[in-house]
Amino acid sequence: MALYFTDVFSGSADWIVTDPHAQGTIVKASQGTGYVNPKYEYQYSLAKTNGRLLGLYHYAGGNDPVAEATYFLDHIRGKVGEAVLAVDWEQYQNAAWGNPNWVRKFVDEVHRQTNVWPLIYVQESAIWQVANCANDCGLWVAKYPSMNWHFLAGTRYAG
Repeated sequence: MALYFTDVFSGSADWIVTDPHAQGTIVKASQGTGYVNPKYEYQYSLAKTNGRLLGLYHYAGGNDPVAEATYFLDHIRGKVGEAVLAVDWEQYQNAAWGNPNWVRKFVDEVHRQTNVWPLIYVQESAIWQVANCANDCGLWVAKYPSMNWHFLAGTRYAG
C-alpha cells in the first residue's frame, strides 16, 4: 500500500496541508543554518490537528553538514519521535551539490543526536549522490511524472 504525502513550505496554501488525497504532510522546517520556515509551526499544527501522518524536513544548504543537522534538530527537537525526519537534497541553493559525502555526514549527525535515521529526498537522477546512505536511510524519490496526485507509477514515496 502506498502512502501519499503533501510537501509543504512557507508558500503553501492551507488546503495543501490537509489535501484529502494524501494521508500525511511533510513540512519544510529549515534550510542551511539561517532559515526557519516562518509557517512551519502553524503548518505542522494544522496537519496534526487534522489527523495527518507527520513529517519534517531540512533543505540542505550545502555548508557544514553537522552544523545544518544541529540547526534542524534545534528547531524541531520536541517533535522527534512524532514526525518522520527528512533531508531535502537538491541542486538549487546547495553549495555542496555533487558531493556524495555531505548527506552521509548530515544523516550520521541526525542519527547521533536522535537515534533516528532520516529519509532522503532526492531526484531520481541524483540517487548516486546519496547511495552511501542506502543501508540506513529510506529514499523519498522525486520523479515528477505528473502533478496529478493519483499517478505514482514507479515512484517510491515516504512511508
